Amino acid sequence: MGLSRLISVLSFLSLAILTYASPLSIRTKRANTSDTVHFEVTLTWEDYSPNGGTPRKMILTNGTFPGPALKAQVGDSVEFLVHNQLPDETTVHFHGIVQQGTPWSDGVPGLSQQPIAPNSSFLYKWTADASGSYFYHAHYRGQIMDGLYGAIIISDNEAPKPFSLISNDTSAIAAMEAAEKIQQTIFVADYYKYTSQELHDQETAANIDFACADSILLNGQGAQWCLSREEITAYTSPILQGILSSASPPQLTDKGCLPPNLAAIQGNFTFDTAALPTDAYEECTASFGSMATFEVDAAKGYAALTFINPGGFELLKFTIDGHKMWVYAVDGGYITPQLVDQVEINNGDRYSVLIPLDQTPAQYAIRVANDGFNQIISGFGILNYTGSTGPANSDPNAMSAMNFAGANLTDIVIFDDDSAAPYPPSAPAPEADVTYAFNIKKMGQPYGAYQWTLAGLEAFNMSMEDSTPLLTENPATIPETDLIYKTTMGQWVDLIVQTDGPLAQPHPLHKHSNKAYVLGRGIGPWTWSSVTAAAAVLPEGTFNFDNPPLRDGYTTTPVQGNSTWLALRYQVVNPGAFLFHCHIQTHMSGGMAVVLLDGVDAWPTMPVEYTSGNNGTLPSPPPALQKKVRMRARN
Repeated sequence: MGLSRLISVLSFLSLAILTYASPLSIRTKRANTSDTVHFEVTLTWEDYSPNGGTPRKMILTNGTFPGPALKAQVGDSVEFLVHNQLPDETTVHFHGIVQQGTPWSDGVPGLSQQPIAPNSSFLYKWTADASGSYFYHAHYRGQIMDGLYGAIIISDNEAPKPFSLISNDTSAIAAMEAAEKIQQTIFVADYYKYTSQELHDQETAANIDFACADSILLNGQGAQWCLSREEITAYTSPILQGILSSASPPQLTDKGCLPPNLAAIQGNFTFDTAALPTDAYEECTASFGSMATFEVDAAKGYAALTFINPGGFELLKFTIDGHKMWVYAVDGGYITPQLVDQVEINNGDRYSVLIPLDQTPAQYAIRVANDGFNQIISGFGILNYTGSTGPANSDPNAMSAMNFAGANLTDIVIFDDDSAAPYPPSAPAPEADVTYAFNIKKMGQPYGAYQWTLAGLEAFNMSMEDSTPLLTENPATIPETDLIYKTTMGQWVDLIVQTDGPLAQPHPLHKHSNKAYVLGRGIGPWTWSSVTAAAAVLPEGTFNFDNPPLRDGYTTTPVQGNSTWLALRYQVVNPGAFLFHCHIQTHMSGGMAVVLLDGVDAWPTMPVEYTSGNNGTLPSPPPALQKKVRMRARN
């Protein structure tokens, strides 16, 4: 039996028959079907230290962090096989993948599946229906903060690309296309020395909304940098000084964090910060792991990098010393390119950039800084030219566009998310059929400081992840509540998100399944019944109906002293139970999520291999056939 045929047979056998220690990403061709990409991962719970500090328990995917990359082409059928050797339940979500016709593979416990029990397996099956950069990650509790994530790159040679908007030179366009084919993914994320469960336990014990990281990692590598008190003071901005005026002492902690008991940040609660470990916010112990290096070749003209933020809390931004960047794709979709110096990348976002390789062959710093004022923290990587002999300048900060605190050191061009027009142009319907309004705020007393609501009244309780999946139920029997909303096929739906002041924090929201258009945003409360009503009275240009950004991630506008609002619009094209939630993991675990039951009039019938808690595989073959397969595998 040929290798491709053997793998094709094995994919339908009981998951207990054969497992692999290394990543399995193999393309096979079946008669009269598209290619099938088989990808297999084993999840283990191991001691690991990505920043050179004391090891902690982390999720390793096939023994690596981050996990291996899944690569496919548009039209491919993907079979993603997960072996859970963790001590806890888990699921895997495919961030940005539409799951058109396969909502049972969205990976959300309580919505599309039951969690994968320890020492069991699950086979996700979906179609790669759109090119772009995506990623897979844990979607049970806050487990993404424990290390389960990896890149997904889907290629399409036929898709129209926006590179002619960067240059009309055919050789330059060819160089950009070649660079995109070998793009490198860079995961930029915060890292904590405590597991996600330990952090949640600390939140509940101290009654705080946890916001103090240990490191910023690039592709799972980095350091814990500890600044001197003089450096922390020098980096403390006037805004922070004002917030700190009520603190005792009025200064950032030794980890560069706002103290956890500030009512101006946490809200009107009673705190027990003595319940926190001393190194959660206060003590900083320097440690140094390896630094991520990304090789580029000036002879190729351009390098393509895709930055992905799978982080737990920190909203980030990045620059590359001595280089500008053409941002050509966002959240997997091509856009009208923008030439920039800096990009803000929030939790769940993906930004693809082309870098003109026009500098002296040397090493240049990739800088990633916190974009919020909760903490002064940065992480670093290296852009290394082929033939480089070392750093481009004897002064490591000579070419930096921002400092360790993320403050700009010169006039720079920052990527404008609101101008990220899709390429080719794409427009929503001029009006929506239905409008749902949400109101982000803390639940308030008697709830904890870590408990949030997206809908405005109720919080999404994480115990719902252990409930019978909504996708298995008749939607007519599921009541609409503050947490569950229903739509019908073909409807255009507006999602209006207000963030309550007086301190409206930024919240990186993510919608599962198909993308939504970002129609507009504003400062102040949302007081209208619809976008149409708001557009009639607000200044011209408040809303973009012609070619607005088309995203699966949307960050609310931060402001002090007021509320803010964000208007999204999407069309219901894929029936299923999908989540709409904040991608800050502590906020998600704290209740900032709602359920969209899309297309209840065309509710899907789950395949037999996914019903009644089944794991996505067909029933095991007879023992005699199992024995034959084992023998063929050995041969």
